[in-house]
Formats: sequence, structure tokens, C-alpha cells
Amino acid sequence: MAEFLSYVNTDATEQVECIYRSHAFPNSRLVLKVQTKPAAYALKIDTEAPDTGRLRDEFDLLTKLHIHFEDNPTTQVIRPVYLSDTNSFFVTEFIDRPTAVDLIYNSTDDDQVAQVFRRAGSWLNDLHSCQLPVSYAFRPKWMTDGISDLLGAVPYDISDQSRRWVNIMFAEAARLKGVEDIRVFSHGDFHGQNLIIGQGKTIGLDFTEAREKLAVYDIVDFLKADIFREGDASDVDRSGILKKNKEMFFRRYKHPINTEILDFCIRGRLLKDWLFLHQRRHDCSEFEEHKRERLGIRLRQVFG
Repeated sequence: MAEFLSYVNTDATEQVECIYRSHAFPNSRLVLKVQTKPAAYALKIDTEAPDTGRLRDEFDLLTKLHIHFEDNPTTQVIRPVYLSDTNSFFVTEFIDRPTAVDLIYNSTDDDQVAQVFRRAGSWLNDLHSCQLPVSYAFRPKWMTDGISDLLGAVPYDISDQSRRWVNIMFAEAARLKGVEDIRVFSHGDFHGQNLIIGQGKTIGLDFTEAREKLAVYDIVDFLKADIFREGDASDVDRSGILKKNKEMFFRRYKHPINTEILDFCIRGRLLKDWLFLHQRRHDCSEFEEHKRERLGIRLRQVFG
């Protein structure tokens, strides 16, 4: 903190609070909100980053992307401010606006939520345009292997209930194996907490997992939040997502992805998440219990 405050030429903070702590790495990865008199900042810490280069690489990428989107009136990335000499933390601007997840989970206005999906599709379209896409053969083994592993770790009644769903997924995986789709520069962790809904601008953050991968994976990461919206079976398409929200996402997302692969991957992700939350050794939080219930509803709507 002293290092950063010296950089911004102030020795006083009005408030410091932890706004994020990693579940997987609670002792080494966290984000602080630092309120100084001139401005608010987000200070991202990774105590293992000096050895891994994780934060240094992300800061470099943020700098390049911020310049790339500087003149884009709607698509932005969070503005990088400072990288520590030790590469153990960096600082960005703090934007006091809701994330996409805040609105998708909590808004009572379906039209407002639909606009969030539209803006997310527009933002991702621009990110996926940073470099030319390349053709890549779909390899579903990672998903089928993951489903198999999870299936062996759930109670018998859950295994029995999901067996038909799993068989459908495996048959579809065999049919789609080797089908060509596009690989692009991807965010890598494009869930709704990493997209800020600003006033006229949509701002992306957290690029630690950014790399080239199939375009559909970023789309899946975002669309799966839709399970928290209410809808009848007739409102849900074959992927398990509400038709309206999915259609709004693709209003502005124009890259030529394979929709069969996309729908397969969304269903697979919902099924994997549902099985994970039913593992015998997993104790669900109150939120996870609600998520598990919502996943079950969508899976039954999709598979019957």
C-alpha cells in the first residue's frame, strides 16, 4: 500500500476494503478497493506472481488492450495504473458500476437484463476481433471425461437421474468430434463478474486466463448465468438458455461460430456444474444450493 500511495503522491487513504478473495487461493489472491481523496482504485494482489509472472503478463495485456480500445465508444477494458516493482500486485481504476452478474442475478426487469446480454455480446465480438480467427477441430473429450469423473462422485439417485442426460451428451460428442469451428483470442474467464455495465460503455476486466481458444467457450462462460432468470420450458432453447437472452447476445456478436457446438458446450457446462454441486464431499453454501436448484430446473427443461 505504501508503495502505491507513494506512486500517486499521497500518503492518506480514506478507506480500504477487500472486495474479492479467491476461493481456490484464499491466502494469496485478493483484490482491495483503495479509496484515496483524488480517486478510487482496485489493487489486485497475488503473492505468488513474482515467481509465475501472472500479474506482470496480465498488466502488459491490459495496457495493450486499453490502447487498442481507446477510441471505441462502447467497448473498453479497465484502465491499468501501476505495476509493482516485485510484480506481486498491480492497480487499475475502480469503476463504481454494477457488473453484468449483479443485474442478471438481481434485476426484476427482464428487458434490462436482455440489454445486458446484448452489450455482453457486443463487447465479446470486439474482443474476438482483435486478431484473425483460425479454423480448429472441436475436441469434446475434456468435457466427456469431466462428466464421467463427476458422475462417479455423486449419490446413486443423482447418477441414476442424470444417466440418460449423460448418454445423450456422449452420443452428441461423438457426432461433433472433429467438426471445424473458430479459434480466437479469448478472454478465458468471461463470466459476468468480469464485465462492468457502465453508462454507455461496457468494460472488461480480469484477463489472467486470456489466450487463444474456441470462441464458443467465452460465450458459454457468460450465457450460463442465464439460469438464474425465470422462464417456462417453452422459453428455453435447446442449449438451456432463455431464447430472448441468447438472441439478444447474438444481436451484436457476429463471428461465424458453429451453433451445434455452442449448444452442446452450454448443456455440458450446465450438467457439469450440476453434478459438481451434488458431489458427496461437497458442502454447498446457501448460494450454491440455489444454483444447484436452478441448474436442475434448466436441465430438466432441456432433456425432458
